Amino acid sequence: MAFDTSVTPDAVTDLSAREMRRSVMGRWGLRLGVIIGWLAFLGVWYLFSQFVLGTQQLPPPHTVGQEAWQVVTGAGFGSTLWASLFRVIAGCLLALVASIVLGTVIAYSAWWRGLLGSLTRFFVSIPTVALAILALILFGVSGLGPMLTAALVATPYVMSSVAQGLTGVDRRLIVMSESFARTRAQIITGVLLPSSVLAVIGGARQAFALAWRITLLTEVFASSDGVGFQIRRSFESYDVRGMLAWTALFIGLMFIFENFVFRQLERRAFGGAHVSLATAEPAQ
Repeated sequence: MAFDTSVTPDAVTDLSAREMRRSVMGRWGLRLGVIIGWLAFLGVWYLFSQFVLGTQQLPPPHTVGQEAWQVVTGAGFGSTLWASLFRVIAGCLLALVASIVLGTVIAYSAWWRGLLGSLTRFFVSIPTVALAILALILFGVSGLGPMLTAALVATPYVMSSVAQGLTGVDRRLIVMSESFARTRAQIITGVLLPSSVLAVIGGARQAFALAWRITLLTEVFASSDGVGFQIRRSFESYDVRGMLAWTALFIGLMFIFENFVFRQLERRAFGGAHVSLATAEPAQ
């Protein structure tokens, strides 16, 4: 048998070094692309503010930044932000719990799949603004309306994601559990949900992304506090800088949650999945 003498330890080391440099350059290129994208966005904003709409209709970024700093250092900022954040988290958790239950049901029951599928298409077709106004009619000006509206809007999307994750579970694990006389509840809690943890985390991230958008919109109509209420007050006084400042602050906070909470959970879940596959491989 002939061996390729060109493959030497030095060649392998050089190849690994090149791959490492390529990986580092790729990461820095991605970061540079993000920076360029934000600079381009700010540049377009400046152009529209100065030459298209005017500074009165669209304040430039530095003016909005100054207003945002005044909002952060002013009184009542923490309570206002917490009111909205609490509704977002509560609505997200309600949507996630309902989605796990309903997603499990529709993944393993054709009858429930047909029923909930038709209801899902009905709720998805309802305009979000209509739901916000309906929340105002049903619950009045309170914090309950934005929270329930966020949960109602997010649940159909997250439910579908969870159901797809559950149906993608390896059937051999279920058959093995049944051979050991495990009950249906034990199979769901011990096999299905742990195996579909990536889908559940992805559904939670999607629920959070939907919940904070819907909460903000509903607060404009049906709340006496929160960021959405502050945006409405700024609109009523024609304070465009205040509207943009509150919106930018709230979006920035949500980006922090999505990137530093859910992304880290996804990375840990991917790592756990790789470990599970590695430990299960020899047993096949």
